[in-house]
Formats: sequence, C-alpha cells, structure tokens
Amino acid sequence: MRNKGKSRPEKERRKSSRESCSTAVAYATQNFSSIEYIQDISAWGVFIRTKKPVPIGEDITMTIPPQSGSNSSIKIIGEVVRTTAKGIGIKFKMGIDDSVIKPVVDEN
Repeated sequence: MRNKGKSRPEKERRKSSRESCSTAVAYATQNFSSIEYIQDISAWGVFIRTKKPVPIGEDITMTIPPQSGSNSSIKIIGEVVRTTAKGIGIKFKMGIDDSVIKPVVDEN
C-alpha cells in the first residue's frame, strides 16, 4: 500500500506559486558575490540562473535593484536548497509579501 503523504512531487510542496521573470539580482555567500538573473520567484523562494556552483545549505544574501516606481532595492536572506547545471534554488528565511514580488515580475 502506498503512503500518500511521503512522496509528493516538489511542485506540490511549494507554499505559493512561482512567477517567471528575468530580473537582475546581486547575491553573496560567505565566499563570493555575483550578479545574475532570477528565473522565477515566489513568496518563499527564488531560482537564480547561474553557472557558479553554490553548496546546498549555504546562506545567501540577495539584493534586487529598485524597480520602476520604487527608490529602494529589495534585500532578501535565504538558504540554497537546490543546485542544478542551470542555477540555484533558494528558500527565503522569511516569506516576502506579494506586493514586493509584483514589481519584480511586472518589469519583465
């Protein structure tokens, strides 16, 4: 008999839906910093396109530059939870409000 609660696809585990975008983001770990592009974002995480490997479990600080209609950048702290050949998946330490995500997604 199959246990329904143990094996769910990753997409079903997400707390909120991801929005596609292509916005620049500056990020830094303890060992290096870089500027790359966000592929998608949600209230609880982001996927950054990058060829630079970052170990799972590494803390990361991200800064999204001001979007149109705003004078301030968005600073988010997270943890790397997934790495692929195309980039890194980051889970935010604290969720962010949809009002923060909307300008980032609308820029694209």
